[in-house]
Amino acid sequence: MDTTGTITSFSSTPMTRFSIGGDSYGVQDASTSYSLTNPDSQTLRFQVQQGDHAWYDSSSVDRSEVSGAVNIPGGTPLNLNYQFMVEANGPNGSFTNTADGWFIVGQMHNDDNASGVGTSPPFAIQLVGDHLQVVARYVQPGQDPSNGAGNVQMLTLWTDPNPIQTGVYNNIQIQADVSNSGGGYLKVSINGTQVVNYSGPLGYGVGTNWEYGIYRSTAPETVAVDYRNMTLLTGAAATSTPTQPTTGTTTDTTTTPTATTAPTTMVTPTATQDPTSPATALVSPGATVTTTDPSVLGAMGAMGLASGWSTPAAGATAASLPSPDYSRFGFDTGTLATGTPQTTWWGDQGTAAASQAGSSFALLNQYLAGSSGGANGGMIAVAMSGPAWTQNSFLTKPQS
Repeated sequence: MDTTGTITSFSSTPMTRFSIGGDSYGVQDASTSYSLTNPDSQTLRFQVQQGDHAWYDSSSVDRSEVSGAVNIPGGTPLNLNYQFMVEANGPNGSFTNTADGWFIVGQMHNDDNASGVGTSPPFAIQLVGDHLQVVARYVQPGQDPSNGAGNVQMLTLWTDPNPIQTGVYNNIQIQADVSNSGGGYLKVSINGTQVVNYSGPLGYGVGTNWEYGIYRSTAPETVAVDYRNMTLLTGAAATSTPTQPTTGTTTDTTTTPTATTAPTTMVTPTATQDPTSPATALVSPGATVTTTDPSVLGAMGAMGLASGWSTPAAGATAASLPSPDYSRFGFDTGTLATGTPQTTWWGDQGTAAASQAGSSFALLNQYLAGSSGGANGGMIAVAMSGPAWTQNSFLTKPQS
C-alpha cells in the first residue's frame, strides 16, 4: 500500500522493477536514455518518440510505462492520487497530439491471465488531441471480455472541454471499485473538481493493476509527461477521507494549476458496445499470416514466433480501441530487492496450474481442429514447468 509516493531502487531497464511507496512496478519501455527518468524521489518522467516501443509491441505503437507487479482483487475499493503534467511540444508552448487511435496516460489494467483473453482497460485516463478524457468498460458476469466477442460495453464518462495546459501539474484523484457484479463505481476529481461520479458495473470480474506513463498509437511528434507524488491505497484504507497529493519536497517551477472546467450536471452515460478489432484467423505459426491487430504481431515476436508473419495493416482509426498487447506474461511477485533492481520478472502466473494448463491445451486443440467455439484466434497454449519457474497461462490476443 503506497502512502508516500517515494521512488526507490529506480531502474529504467525493461523487465526490471523498482519501488514506488513500497509497491513494486515493472518497466515497459524502449530502453532509450530518455524513455523513463527519475528527476527526483517523487517524480517519474516518461517520453516517447515515434518508433519507441516495448519488447513485446509491434511498430504500430509507442510506449513508455510502468505497471504494478501485484493485482488488486476485484471488488476491492481503491484510492489513487497523483499529479500529472504534459510538457510543451508544439508551437508557442502548446501540446500537440496527432495519435489517431489512442493516447493512454493511465489505466487500470485487467488481469488477463485470470480472464483467459486479452482485454482493453476497465478504465483509463487518456488524451484525445489535447483534451483529457475518462473512459470505462465492463461486461456482464460470465461474459467473454475480449473485444472480438462483442460483449464489452464502453462508457465515455467525461471529456475536458478545455485544452490541457502544458507545464502545469494537475491534481488527479480516483476512487474506484472494479466490480461487475455489484458495488462497482468510479469517481474522478481533477484539481478539486469532480468530473466523474459513476456507479455501476466496472471491469470484467477479475483483478486489476495500475499502469501509467505513455501508451499511444504511433505518431510523429515527441511527447513527454511527468507524474509525481503517486499514492495508491486499497481496501479499508481507500474508503477513508481522501486527500489530494501534495508537492512534497520537490521545487515546483510551474504555474499554479487552474481548476478544470466540469460539466454543470453529472449525466449518467449510456453504455455503447465497444467497437471490435479482432485479429484474422491464424494458421500454423510457420505460415505467413495477415492480421489487423498489430499487437498480436508484437506479442508473437516477443515469444519468438513471428518469423513467418506478414507486415501489420495500416494504423487504427480515431474510433478504434487501444490495440491490446500481452504485456504481462506474469510478474514474479517475490520480495523486491532493496539495493539493485531485479533483472527479470518472469514467473509463476497463478496457482491453478492444472486448470489453466488443461484449458490451454483444450483451446489449442479446439483451434487446430477448426472449431468456431469460444476460443479466440491467436491463442497459443503454453504449459511449461521446471525447478525455477512455471508458465501456466496461455497466450491469447494480447492485452493493452
